[in-house]
Amino acid sequence: MHFSEYVRFTEVSVVFLFAAYLFNPILSPYVKSLGFSDMQVSWIFSLLPISIIIFSPIMGALSDSIGRKKVITIGIAFEMIAILLYAFGSSWIEIGLAKVLDAIGVVVVSLITLAKIEDSLDGKERGKYTGWSLSVRYLGSLIGPVVGAVMASTIFMRAPFFASFVILSVLLMFVVQKESKGHKKTRISLNPIRDVKEFLSFKKLKGMGILGIVMHATNPAMQVFLPLLIVEKLGLNISYVGYAYFFLGLTHLIQFKFGELSDRYKPWKVLLIGCAISATGLAFLPLSHNFVLLASVLFLMGIGNSMWNVSAWNLMSDVGEKVKEEGEIVTSYISIAKIGAFVSFVLSGLVVTYFGMNSLFLMNSLFIFMGILTSYFFFKDN
Repeated sequence: MHFSEYVRFTEVSVVFLFAAYLFNPILSPYVKSLGFSDMQVSWIFSLLPISIIIFSPIMGALSDSIGRKKVITIGIAFEMIAILLYAFGSSWIEIGLAKVLDAIGVVVVSLITLAKIEDSLDGKERGKYTGWSLSVRYLGSLIGPVVGAVMASTIFMRAPFFASFVILSVLLMFVVQKESKGHKKTRISLNPIRDVKEFLSFKKLKGMGILGIVMHATNPAMQVFLPLLIVEKLGLNISYVGYAYFFLGLTHLIQFKFGELSDRYKPWKVLLIGCAISATGLAFLPLSHNFVLLASVLFLMGIGNSMWNVSAWNLMSDVGEKVKEEGEIVTSYISIAKIGAFVSFVLSGLVVTYFGMNSLFLMNSLFIFMGILTSYFFFKDN
């Protein structure tokens, strides 16, 4: 285990996620305030998954070829440009381009830092140490929404964007200064279809692809319509959106415990249980008529998401370590998983417009249970 690399890239991911999540809770209300409808907001957000589907396998292959740090630097720069477009743009083109760059930046930095962290670990206690890193780095995405929502409600709506840009500027300088020289270049794959086919050549990774699609199909419900539900349906201040994400993410701080369970009982068993818990929570969200009930349901979902998250990375890292292509595997996975998010973003606006928000949460819960049943046959041992 290379402890210094493990710590350094855990720190980078904590700071980056804090900055990226500062404006996360206010983004859908902010975009809607520019004059877009619920359906238009959902379609704008659909640009995030389609960008990930196209570019993430390429960026993963690039990281395996020219080095993780160079690609992380590119990702931070993309995120900074996206923030400027969010803060000063108002048209469909400007906000849409911001969403594309935001998608590439967040996925590249979060996944490639994770791949870099996995590079520093051996297989003996991979789940445990992956869980510790995920727990620590989740501090950023846990605290960021709360701070950003409070800033937006007490200072002004765009304050989180400016704060995020300053933090990322400092982080970019730090990463550039720490840049290692002389990485040996190898062939770069610019064929995402080939990378995805290689990912699906592994039986258990087919199961991961199925679960990834149904779990990421919940993105519109949780990223776009949960904030709108809190503000519009419950009639609460926008700061409560940050508090809601806090309860959703709180259990991610103990992912190291779920990582230990993953090492002990096999990753696929723990992640299936986690998905079932998360789906159950989604089904109960429409019944949450006050913030106390909502926070309780989100906390339950957080437990399931934590079990799913660390076990999924543990399973994929085991495969990636064997074939020496961890960067390609994690980014090919996210490319497949975001198919669910893209289709869901396109359709969720229609579902909410004609059937209401409650129907959207219930449909997502049903899809996850269907994914669990289907993926089980790829995970179970022969």
